[in-house]
Amino acid sequence: MQPSPQSLITSLQTVSKRAAIAVFWIGCIVLVGWLFDIALLKSVLPGLVTMKANTALGFVLGGLSLWAIHQKPTRKNRWIALSSAILVLLVGLLTTLQYGFDVDFGIDQLLFKESVDAVATASPGRMALNTALDFFILGSALLLLAIPRPNYLPAHGLTIVGFLMAYLGFLGYVYGNAYFYQYGSAFTAMALHTAIAFVLLCVGIICAFPTRGVMTIVTRNNAGGILAQRLILAAIIIPPIVCWLILLGYRYQIYTAELGICLLGIINVVIFSTLIWGNARSLGKIDQKRHQAEYALKEANEVLEKRVKERTQQLETSEMQLRDKNHQLEKTLFELRNTQTQLVQTEKMSSLGQLVAGVAHEINNPVNFIFGNLVHAEEYSENLLNLIHLYQKNYPQPVEEIEDEIEEIDLEFLAEDLPRLIGSMQVGAERIREIIRSLRNFSRMDESDVKPINIHEGIESTLMILHNRLKAKPEHPEIKVIKEYQNLPLVDCYPGQLNQVFMNLISNAIDALDEYNQQRTTEEMRENPSFITICTATEGDYVKVQISDNGPGIPSEEQERLFDPFFTTKPIGKGTGLGLAISYQIIVEKHNGQLDCISEPGQGATFVITLPEHQIMSPSVSTPQSATA
Repeated sequence: MQPSPQSLITSLQTVSKRAAIAVFWIGCIVLVGWLFDIALLKSVLPGLVTMKANTALGFVLGGLSLWAIHQKPTRKNRWIALSSAILVLLVGLLTTLQYGFDVDFGIDQLLFKESVDAVATASPGRMALNTALDFFILGSALLLLAIPRPNYLPAHGLTIVGFLMAYLGFLGYVYGNAYFYQYGSAFTAMALHTAIAFVLLCVGIICAFPTRGVMTIVTRNNAGGILAQRLILAAIIIPPIVCWLILLGYRYQIYTAELGICLLGIINVVIFSTLIWGNARSLGKIDQKRHQAEYALKEANEVLEKRVKERTQQLETSEMQLRDKNHQLEKTLFELRNTQTQLVQTEKMSSLGQLVAGVAHEINNPVNFIFGNLVHAEEYSENLLNLIHLYQKNYPQPVEEIEDEIEEIDLEFLAEDLPRLIGSMQVGAERIREIIRSLRNFSRMDESDVKPINIHEGIESTLMILHNRLKAKPEHPEIKVIKEYQNLPLVDCYPGQLNQVFMNLISNAIDALDEYNQQRTTEEMRENPSFITICTATEGDYVKVQISDNGPGIPSEEQERLFDPFFTTKPIGKGTGLGLAISYQIIVEKHNGQLDCISEPGQGATFVITLPEHQIMSPSVSTPQSATA
């Protein structure tokens, strides 16, 4: 079973860490051998080449650098990795220079002294030339991995070269051929455990970063990666073993050299052909399984797409049905809310109309009484004043007590002010009577059927009620009303409902002007004062009432929804959104007329009411009369 890429990467990193520890301890053990002069620790077996003290120190530093590379990238660990790699590189470089230029830098026996008759040693304490070259190469590789921006591919290339040199030295000991680990008698030979430590260090460096450099080929989870994982160890281990077996047979004179070479070729062919066939067979099965999986996945995908398509169609159908039902529910809810609100407003306006009519009726009697008695009061006061004048004329010298009383009550001022006072009371009483007439005319509670009326009376009654909002106050200037009336015939209509339409439209105009004036300066209001224009005219059998203001106007996108129920352009709490909707219903549905809005931003707004002069209308339930929109 092929390991997953992640488990393989973890295993390779574990191998690298253990190799670093092994190399470090090999160097430490050899240094202990030099410290206590233990030959076994220095040369493994008697008669073999010793590992020099500088070589052991190089392995300690190399293992330490590789170990630090695996740790967290702190400043301390990075410094250990870099400094150790640089020392390894310097040890190898200085020794190589000593061989190349026949010089002695005094580093060979810096740590420990070695006798001149040491086995396969050209200079006492000096490591082998191939050992020095390996330290230089592997120190450079460690340095490339320890820098902040590692160069993986060059580092792995140098490591492969160093591995080949160390592996060649190791095979020299296996085959018993000194030429593999000693380059001539003038050079020191590489020790057996030196070659082994180098092999371990190279394996550790190459496996430190499994997903970088040349190792990316091995750790990929594809055919190439699987093939590399299965063959790379066999390619490194099997040929040397086969060669050792062939060489062993030749040394025991089982066959000649020619036959041995032929056997070597044939065995290698058989072994690698078997390996290739086995791996090709495994890859073929994997590829076959992949094709089967792809085919099954394709079929499953087609089935899934078919099911998704069918399900999507079902969902779309259900969604359409749900949308239709939702739309119907929204429409029903909207109509229910509209009807409920209209019923509430109907009850409110009915109660308000009854209250207004009742108050007007109750106030009318005492006002008429006061107004009627004021005439007699004026006459009586004039008679009394005339009588006083006669007394003053005929009795110019009154008694002292009368003079004091005249002075006390200021008779002269009283005679002048009393007629003015009575006249003012008459004006006030007449004003109250006009307001009462306007309230009764506006409410029209006794006129629920269609009847011919004078539209101007309804408009005037509405203006009378709204007089307080039109006059100047500290918070807003006066709003002038310009009347352009033409002679109109009597119009068949519901008087109370039509008056409510006038109230809604004129109140909306006042609200728009008040809001507009809050945004203007005093100078702007003085140059362009607010006004409302009311025009009436006839067009054939129709009567038109046009109510205009010079406010800010209504945007076109809002005009499309202006007569929709619950839509309002006013701030929250100032409008219900029903005034214009109900006005539209009163004019269009109840009176077979037309209500239009003509407006442009900055040019004010104009509402045009068009009513037929004569119409046949059956009595019905009164349309709700609402507050302004």
